[in-house]
Order: sequence, then structure tokens, then C-alpha cells
Amino acid sequence: MRIAVIGGGIAGLAAAHELLRRGADPVVFEADARPGGKVGSFSERGYLTEDGPNFLGRPLDALLEASGLRAEVVEPRPPTTRWIHLDGRVLRAPSLALLARIGVGRALLEPLFARPLREDVPLSVFLERRLGKRAGGIAASVLSAGVYAGDPARLSARDAFPSLGAMAEKGSLLLHAIRRPKGPRAGIWTLRGGLGTLPEALAKSLGLRIRLGTRARQLAPSEDGWSVQGERFDGVVLAVPAAAAAELTRGFAPRFADLAGQFQSAPVAVVHVGLRQETLPRGFGLIDSEGTLHSVGMLLPGSMLPGRAPEGRALVTAICGGARHPERAALDDRELVAGVVRDLRSTWGVSDAPDYVRIVRWPEAIPQYAPGHRDRVREARDLLVRCRRLELAGAAWDGVGVPDVARSGAAAAARLIP
Repeated sequence: MRIAVIGGGIAGLAAAHELLRRGADPVVFEADARPGGKVGSFSERGYLTEDGPNFLGRPLDALLEASGLRAEVVEPRPPTTRWIHLDGRVLRAPSLALLARIGVGRALLEPLFARPLREDVPLSVFLERRLGKRAGGIAASVLSAGVYAGDPARLSARDAFPSLGAMAEKGSLLLHAIRRPKGPRAGIWTLRGGLGTLPEALAKSLGLRIRLGTRARQLAPSEDGWSVQGERFDGVVLAVPAAAAAELTRGFAPRFADLAGQFQSAPVAVVHVGLRQETLPRGFGLIDSEGTLHSVGMLLPGSMLPGRAPEGRALVTAICGGARHPERAALDDRELVAGVVRDLRSTWGVSDAPDYVRIVRWPEAIPQYAPGHRDRVREARDLLVRCRRLELAGAAWDGVGVPDVARSGAAAAARLIP
């Protein structure tokens, strides 16, 4: 069975490999000159930078096997200290100073207020009800910034953070965290040559089945299947952002296209700067809990991973823009770098000018799962039921993390070829 996979990001590549495993013949259409979507790595002047995510928090066993990269998995070296910017100060998380600033008195009463998450409310509303306005508001800001570069008042507690909903069903968030079994847990990890080596290896193993630099502009149902760019296929996996899915389907599924066009994403600019190692602390990174910094957060990959920066240098990766300040993602290069330099000075006291800069812009970087997201996704898929052998996959629908996206692609393939 010949299946078109539109989109050569992680979702599309996972779908293609699962289709192959199930005996189908996939053809991947990717508009960009390289595979991977927002997962890509770039090496220059001794710096190794990531276009999108730097680390993964869950395993990708099937794709690591398919790519042959299992031996390249590396974990960050200690210390992996995290900081939170709060009340104009940089506080280690966790620490007594942070707890004192947050005010945990009301949060400790959370077991008395614990109720299952029966309604789909914004993250900020849910956590403020549970932990109190101060502690809940800070927790919501940190979670939304760290995962979605998002606004906690506009993200669904249930759909953007499903683990919170699962914990709430069991009662107290605090008691659940305390009682949770402390068995082995998978830590964060990356690949020695950068996460971009994963889609490159997956695409290489597909050979001629992937067509880079080929945008699928024409998609239409036919009497015996589907037509993509004038070629006949038995089925289609649509592994592109929601806006692109809307554009491709408007001619034959206008109601779906209208709904898909309503899904929102936050723009992000990823700013990499190189500095002297001794000017920076060693650790994982910092999240701004208040929205007062220029950056949503800053990572320190150069201090945790080998080969990320030249000897004696450090790499900082700042995330700018997001749902709270989308205009910052559109600033020119000079303004972006100046803002990051100000953040480095006000947080860690760095006075050096960077000797290396690289900027990656994503106008539609991270899907924002507003309240009702799960219901809208269900409606979107229902609207495509009459379009036989057309499946959706990717971050727009089923989770924004790379493991979520990979699982979404594989699941779409499984629905096509049971």
C-alpha cells in the first residue's frame, strides 16, 4: 500500500518508519531542504547549537533503533542546577530562599482543597485554586514558560498538562508527589552530535522514499485513493502544522479547514550566544516566572554537554517571544541580542559581549493548547472521517514534546495499516 506522508518532521518520519514496519510503501514530502522540522543542529566555529529542543525527557526507543543512534545518547553532566527569576532575583530551585519568596503556607493546605479536575480551566486558575494565588501563580508561570513559552491564563490545565489532571484525580498534588514511588526514572538526554542527527539518520534510512525540498501543494481525494502533486496514493498522513493542514484541505474539507485555522501557535526566536566560560555559572538554566526579562528562559548547554562550545567558552541559548510577548520574536537581530545581553547582566552579572551569535526564528513555534483543545481535536478528526485513509499527526494535535510527536506519527500509521 502506497502512503503519502506530508511533512518530514519527527511526526512524519516516525509515521514513515512505522508504515515501513507494517509493510507499506511510504513517500515523505518535506518542503525544507533538511528533515526534522524544528529538530535540527548546526555546527560552526566550535559551537554546536540546536534549532529547537536541546534535550528530551522521555525515551524514543523505536526511533533510536531505526536510526542506529542508541550509542550516541548522552546525559548532561552535573551540576544541573535550575534557577527561577522571581521578584527581580535569581533563586535556585528548589531552595529555602525560593520557598520563602513563594510563600508556601497556603500551598501546604492544598490537601484540604484537593478536588478532581472536573472542568477544563486555564492552568493559572487550576493551580491558584490548589496552591493559593501567590504559589499557584508562580508555579503556573514556570510550567507554562518552560514547556510552551506560553501564557498560563490561556493554556488548558487538562490538555496542556495531562499529568496534572491525572494527579488531581488521585487527590492532592503535593501528597501524590510525596507518595510517588521513587524507582528508576529516565533522565533528560540528547545525542552526541545534537538532536538534529536523529532526523538526519531517519531520513537517510528512508533513502529515495523522502523528497526534500518538495512542498506538497496539491492534495485531493480521488476515486480509488488520494492524489498528491498529481501522484496516486492509497492513503495520506498529514504531519504538518494546523495552518498548513487547513490550507491543504480547504478544497475538499472546508469545515475542517476552518477549525484547523483556529489552532494557535506562539512565535519564538532562539538566540545562541558564546561567552567566556568563567563569566557564567554551571547548571541547566533559568526560567523567568514574571515575564519581566527579555527572554522567556535561558539554557546553559555548554556547561552540561561535551562539544557544545570551544575550550574555555560557554554557550547560552535564550528563548525570546512566546505567547506573552510575541512581538519580541519579531525584533531585528541587533535588538534580540541586546535584550539577551541585558538579561545576562541582570541575572548572572555577565558584562562580556558575546563573541558568537546565531539566531533561529520560528513564526509558529509551539502550539498553544487552550481550554477545550482535546474537544477541538476530536471534532477535527470527526470532520475528516468521511475522508477515507487520511490521518492527522503532529504537535498541533497530540502533544508538543518530541516523544509525543513521534508517538502521534506512529499512531497515525497504525490507524492506516492496522
